[in-house]
Amino acid sequence: MILTGNFFLRFALMILTLGFITHIVGIPLITDGSKHTTLSNAGLFIPALILCLFDVQLRKKIFSTAYLPVISMLLFTIVIAGINSHSENSAFSQFKTSLYVLLYLATVAILARENRLTMCLNVSFFIAGILAIASLVVQSIAQEKNIFLGNYRLFSLGYEKYADFQNPIIAALYYGFFGVYGFHQLMTGKHSRVTSTLIAVCLCGLSLYLYCTLSRGVWLGYGLAILTTALLHHNRHSRKWLLLAAGLAGLLAIWLWPVLFSRGLSLRDIIWGQWFDRIKEFWLIGAGAGRKFEICIAQNHCFNQAHNLFLQFFYEYGIIGLTLLLSMLILAFKRSLIRSYWSTPLGGLGLSLLIFATTTALFDYHTVMNRPGVYWLVFWLPIGLVLSQPSPTPAQTQGKIHAG
Repeated sequence: MILTGNFFLRFALMILTLGFITHIVGIPLITDGSKHTTLSNAGLFIPALILCLFDVQLRKKIFSTAYLPVISMLLFTIVIAGINSHSENSAFSQFKTSLYVLLYLATVAILARENRLTMCLNVSFFIAGILAIASLVVQSIAQEKNIFLGNYRLFSLGYEKYADFQNPIIAALYYGFFGVYGFHQLMTGKHSRVTSTLIAVCLCGLSLYLYCTLSRGVWLGYGLAILTTALLHHNRHSRKWLLLAAGLAGLLAIWLWPVLFSRGLSLRDIIWGQWFDRIKEFWLIGAGAGRKFEICIAQNHCFNQAHNLFLQFFYEYGIIGLTLLLSMLILAFKRSLIRSYWSTPLGGLGLSLLIFATTTALFDYHTVMNRPGVYWLVFWLPIGLVLSQPSPTPAQTQGKIHAG
């Protein structure tokens, strides 16, 4: 249902559209964290709250059966924050975070309903592509760093504090997300030759940047997501891209074989082993909402998280919390496999991005209950995208990926 007639709601939607773009592109471009938070609140979360309160269809959507697993999981985190005395987050703080998550999902839902989400992601994609290419040029030419053949891991633009993610994994997640989106647009969109060329150039820049981060977990998620997109949209056009991508992946695997295996699991196996050794301490109700998983492997190797979203969530919220998180993801995957959604502009994208989100969650990020940022883009946006699709009819439900 497209908003018509109500000037107040249409104005709120316009602010939300601009605010959503500002929030996403502001992650690398707004160097002041408090300013980015203020702009996100004013342009994204407040308009989303207004629309949830006064747009009846949106409110019904958010409190429909499709969103029940998300709401159940969020409510449980609030309960743990309240009853577990070891929680570092108060129940009120956990409530605010949960409310923000719902508003973020509501934003994706209404922008998809009003046919504005594609435009928002297109703008963000081209800006991300330009930043990726600029980073490659500045770092390799202007600063003369050996980012392609050396051991330097790229994570910033190289000019002041712009596009400085301070960590190559976070940079890889941000640009990897848009790489998956760009490949999907290249496969499914009907573009002019000029537009297709621009998308391809940005996609190459994003992929090269991702390679220069040396983030192997993101490489894996990126490859699986792109493969999924090519397989979902299997036609003569996509087969060419699939063969090209497979050839490049094979060459890269040979080239990067020493990098892939020489570093092992980067101490993650030891961290995970320590997690299992301490499981009796937290398995039932968790160690507490927001509680850090403290571990020191050696004098100079101390960590405060489990380097795995599912293990960290289990640590904080216990077996019930993990079950609710996994149930939410399983139901989202089940919904993304409905064939009738794949023909919509962003329908097939949800599955590819979910694969990217869950694969990288195994190695590269540990929380999605923090301040809105890169982790939310990678995790919550795909879930919101999948849940924003209309509820399937019985005939549509039968048309899943395994149907003949």
